[in-house]
Amino acid sequence: MEMPQLVLAVLGLLASHWPPAAALPGGAPLSACGSMAPRHNNVSPQTGLNPHSIWTESQKPNVQVHIAGPNYKGILLEARYPNGTTAVGTWQTAPANTKTIRCFDRADSAVTHSNTNDKSSATIYIWVPPQSSGNCTEKAVVFRATVAQSRAVYWLNLRSKIIYVGCSGSLMSLSGFAVLAMSMVAGLAAF
Repeated sequence: MEMPQLVLAVLGLLASHWPPAAALPGGAPLSACGSMAPRHNNVSPQTGLNPHSIWTESQKPNVQVHIAGPNYKGILLEARYPNGTTAVGTWQTAPANTKTIRCFDRADSAVTHSNTNDKSSATIYIWVPPQSSGNCTEKAVVFRATVAQSRAVYWLNLRSKIIYVGCSGSLMSLSGFAVLAMSMVAGLAAF
């Protein structure tokens, strides 16, 4: 067998054993920004209970975002208005093993993995709220994520609780507001 035929035969044999597409170890493509769905051929998202959750902390004027739960390898993280379809705000310098990407033609509007090294709940993402123009009103924001433990094991549409970002960058979750309101009512009832 001649050398070119041998090379073609070996490449054909190898190609028949490779999957048609592999996970993107360098991060989510820009085409995933809207649906937040990975392009993993022949793999569907998990339908059971998601072991991850998103929690937030105010770091005026910005917000710290954490993905709690077991370690994960891949992520696509965005902030959106609750019924919105595009990312809002920007992400500060991404933590180790992640990077910001330009979704919806907005620089640094999403965060994704830069490799498949483990990320954990100790990984802190810093989100910067959008600048208010004109009237200063609170805005409701929800963080959305796709979290992958491996190419074949990932969850879509993980959502945080709704938070409200005020003009000063202050942050209040609905559950925090309920606790404050209940405390005030209890205090008034004592009079």
